[in-house]
Amino acid sequence: MSEDFEIRITDWNSICLMFEEMFEGLGKVEISENLVSFQSIQPHVATGISLDSKGRILANMPLHSIETEFEIVKISADKRSIKLIGGNSSYVYHIPSEILNSRNG
Repeated sequence: MSEDFEIRITDWNSICLMFEEMFEGLGKVEISENLVSFQSIQPHVATGISLDSKGRILANMPLHSIETEFEIVKISADKRSIKLIGGNSSYVYHIPSEILNSRNG
């Protein structure tokens, strides 16, 4: 059984590589020196997530948005979800199945 990938925010290069691999072929992916972001493309459900190298997150889906800081990024072994862990909180972003299905179809 595969294990989740756990990466500290200080290992920004590894976060960039895993983020790109996780969201490849699912929408618009941008990777830079300070920011990684994913945004779905119509006609799929509107969703997106952005992480910056200082440990800040901006995630949004219809009727849902969050801004928080994190120290650890955990990507599931199946690359369907990403968990961001901070001092007093955590946030899990799941790629909607409609978007995952577009990768397979």
